[in-house]
Amino acid sequence: MADNLKRKTSLALFWSFVDKGGQQVIQFVFFYILARLIAKDEIGVVGVLALFTAVANLLQDSGFSSALIRKKEVSPREYTSVFYFNISISIFIYIVFFLAAPAISWYYQKPILTNLSRFIFLAFVFNAFATIQNVNLIKKLDFKSNTRITLFAGCISGLVAIAMAYRGFGVWSLAAQQVLQAFLRSSLLWMFVRWRPEGGYGHAHIREMAPFSLKLLLTALLNQVCSNIFPLIIGKRFSFAQVAAYGQGNKLTSIPQSIISEGIKSVAYPLLTNVGEEGTRGKRVFRKVVRITAFISFPVGLLLIVLAKPLVAFYLPPEWGDVVPILQILAVGGAVYPLYGLVTSLLQYKGKSGTILRIEVFRNILLLLSILISIRYGVTGLVAGISLVNIAAFCVGIYISGKTILYNPKEIFRDVVPYMAVAGVSFLPLLFLGKLGIENMYLLAAIPLVAGSCLYLLIVKLLGSVVLQETIDFVKQSFKKTR
Repeated sequence: MADNLKRKTSLALFWSFVDKGGQQVIQFVFFYILARLIAKDEIGVVGVLALFTAVANLLQDSGFSSALIRKKEVSPREYTSVFYFNISISIFIYIVFFLAAPAISWYYQKPILTNLSRFIFLAFVFNAFATIQNVNLIKKLDFKSNTRITLFAGCISGLVAIAMAYRGFGVWSLAAQQVLQAFLRSSLLWMFVRWRPEGGYGHAHIREMAPFSLKLLLTALLNQVCSNIFPLIIGKRFSFAQVAAYGQGNKLTSIPQSIISEGIKSVAYPLLTNVGEEGTRGKRVFRKVVRITAFISFPVGLLLIVLAKPLVAFYLPPEWGDVVPILQILAVGGAVYPLYGLVTSLLQYKGKSGTILRIEVFRNILLLLSILISIRYGVTGLVAGISLVNIAAFCVGIYISGKTILYNPKEIFRDVVPYMAVAGVSFLPLLFLGKLGIENMYLLAAIPLVAGSCLYLLIVKLLGSVVLQETIDFVKQSFKKTR
C-alpha cells in the first residue's frame, strides 16, 4: 500500500511538473513571438482585465473543487450537484460582467474594452463545464492525462494567436488565445474523462460542503483581488505600457516559481489527504516536501535576479528594458512563494479553511497598506511592497500552520534557512559580473547559470544534505516510471 502510494506520488509529481512547466514554456515561446507583432500598450490593455477573469473563475468554482478533492468518498449525486452549481454561477457572472463592460471601458477611457472584455470573459464560462472532470483526474493523481490535454490546448491556441497577430488583429489575438485555450481544454476533458452527470441537482450536498468551500472561496478571492489589483492601479495611475512591463516582470518571475509551487502543491494536498490523520507520518511527509521546495526555490529565485538583464534582452524587444528592475524586485519575494503555497496545502489537509482565510486576510491587509505607502514611488515601489509582503506572509503562515502538526520554529529554520543561505553565497556575488567588463549577454547568462548552480550543488553536497540525494533519486525514479 505504502509503495503503491509512493509510486503514484512520484508519477504525479513528475507529470505535475511537466504540466505546470510545459504551460509556462509554451506561454514563454508564444509571447516571445507575439511581443514582436503586437504593440506594448495593446498588451497592457489585456492585462487590466486579469482581475475580472481571475475573480470570475473563483466564483464559478466557489471552492467546491477543493471540497470534493478533500472528501474520501464522493457520491455521483455530489459531483452532479457541484457541476450544475458551477455552470449556473458562471453564466450568471458572465451576464453581470457583460453588462458591466461599458463601465470598465469608461473607467480606462478605452472604447475597445467593452467588446474585448465581453469576449475574453467567455473563457471562464468554458472552464466551468469541465471542473468535475478535472477534479476526477486530481483525485486519481492522474496528472499525465491532464498534462497532455492542457499542453495540446495551449499549443493550438498559441499558434492561432500568432497567425491572427501576423494578419494584423493586434490585441484580439491575445483575447482569442485565452478563449480558445479554455474551450479546447474543456472539450478535451469531456472527450477523454469518463464522467457524466448522474441524477439531478441536490442543494443539500452544496449546503453540506459550503462551510469549508466558502472559506476557501473568500480566501482565494482576497488573494486574487489583491494580487491582480496592480494592473488596474498601474493602468489608471501610470500607463498601459507599464501595465505590460509589470505583467511581463511578474510572469517571468512566476514561470519558474509557479512550476515549483503548483507542481508540488497540486500533489502535496492529495498526498497528505491519502496519508490520513497519522500525525507523525503527516509531519514527516510535509517536512520532506518543505525541504525539497526550499532546495529548489531559493537558487531559482536568486538566479532570476542575476539573469534578469540578459533574460529580458533575449526575450523582449528593446523597448521593454523597464522590465529588468521589476523582475529583480519581484524575484526576491518570489523565492518564498512556493513555500507559502505549502501553507495552504497543510491547512487544507487539516481541514483548517478558517485559518487559511485569516492568514490571507492578514496578507492582503498588508498588501493594501503597502500600496498606499509605495504608490508614490512608482511601479518599482509597488513591486517592492509586494516582495516584502510575500516574505512577511510566509513567516506568519508557516508558523501558524506548523502548529497543527507540531512543526516548531526551530525545525522550520533547519528545513528552510540553510538553502537560502547557500543560494545567497552561490549566486549573489555573480551580480557584479557586469563590473568586470563583460558585455556579451550570452556570457552574462551562461556564467551565473553554470558557475552558480555548480557551486550551489557542491556546497549542499559538502554540507551532507539528504535532500539532494532524495531529489536525485526522485528524478531517476520518475523517469523510470514514465518510460
